Amino acid sequence: MISELIHDLDDPRLAVYRSLKATNATRDLDCFVVEGEKLVERLIASRFPVASVLVTDRHLDRLAATIPDGVPVYVVPFEKVHDLVGFPFHRGALACGRRLPRPDWRALWGTSKGPLTFAICPQISNPENVGSIARLCDAFGVDGIFAGSSCPDPLSRRVLRVSMGSTLRVPIVVADDLLGLASELESALGVGFLAAVADDHATPFGRVEIPSRVGLVLGDEDRGVDPDWLARCRHAVTIPMNGRASSLNVSTAAAILLYHFSRRDGD
Repeated sequence: MISELIHDLDDPRLAVYRSLKATNATRDLDCFVVEGEKLVERLIASRFPVASVLVTDRHLDRLAATIPDGVPVYVVPFEKVHDLVGFPFHRGALACGRRLPRPDWRALWGTSKGPLTFAICPQISNPENVGSIARLCDAFGVDGIFAGSSCPDPLSRRVLRVSMGSTLRVPIVVADDLLGLASELESALGVGFLAAVADDHATPFGRVEIPSRVGLVLGDEDRGVDPDWLARCRHAVTIPMNGRASSLNVSTAAAILLYHFSRRDGD
C-alpha cells in the first residue's frame, strides 16, 4: 500500500469526498462514497471496485493492512477532514467505489430451482427506510430487493450508512416499470405477491400460507400500497395490533413480515 499525505483540500483527487452533504445526489454518478471504517472494509470485501480510500492521519495504521495493493490512499490531517466533507466527521475513513451495471434478475434467479423471497419497494421515499429494509434482507437471507426508480439511490450515502453496507451485498434491481416487471416475475419465476397493509380487514400475516416464491410488497410511507399493486397481489396481509397505534413504520413492519415470510421449512 502506498499512501500520500495531502494538506491542500483543493487537490482534485479529493473532489469526490468534498462537501458530501451538498452532493448527496449520486444516482447519476459513476461512483459513490462510503463512510467509516466498517463500511470501507465492507466495500473492499464487496464486488464493487474501490477507486480510492481517504483516511485521516490518526487512523492510517489501523486500516493499512485491509487496503488492497494498487488502491490509492489519500491521507489528510484529522483536523482538516471536517472541512473537507462539510460536517463533523469522526469515523476515520471514507472510500470511493465504482458503480457496476444494474443487476439483471434473469442472470441472478432465472435458473434458480428453490424457494425465493423478495422485498418489493415500488415507492419507498425515505432513504433511511430503504437502508433499514436492505439491512433486514441481509440479516434474514432475503434473496433480493426490487425497487421502483423513484426510490432513493441504493448506493447513496445515507442508504449505505443506515444499511451498514448491506446494499453492497444484497442484489437490488431498480426498474422504471416495476409493476410490469412483477408480471414477468410471476410468469417466469412463479413469484406470489403479498401486499403489506395497515387494514383490520386484511388477512393476519400468520394465517397466510407462505408461497415457495414470495414477493412482499411494501407500501409508500404516507399512502401505503398502491391500488394497482393491491390488484396484482394474491393477498393483502396485516400485522394484528392490540394497542392504540394504528400502524407501524414501514421498516418496522418489514422486519416482522420479512422474518416470517423468509423462513424455510425447518427454520
